[in-house]
Amino acid sequence: MEKQIVNMLSDIQRNMKEFNRNLKELDRNMKGLESNMKGLENNMKEFGSDLKEVKETVNRIEAAQTEDVIALLKVGNQRSETDFHYLNTRITDIDKRVFTLENRVEG
Repeated sequence: MEKQIVNMLSDIQRNMKEFNRNLKELDRNMKGLESNMKGLENNMKEFGSDLKEVKETVNRIEAAQTEDVIALLKVGNQRSETDFHYLNTRITDIDKRVFTLENRVEG
């Protein structure tokens, strides 16, 4: 009986040592996890900052693009008006010539 108790105590002691080793390993793992979490937190902050910069850049590009399109439309409109006035003047001149020639022929 005494031997059984000694064996049981020895088993308990071995189990406690193994438990302590496992607990220390768990503690090391938790510290590693904590370190990884801090790294992840830093990475997320950096990502958030980068994302904010990208959004600002996109907004600047969109604003500039709108301004560019408006400028191109204005230039196109000015060219169209110039062409229209030129062609209108030419047609009016030709129309006057034709009218003059018709009057000569009829006269």
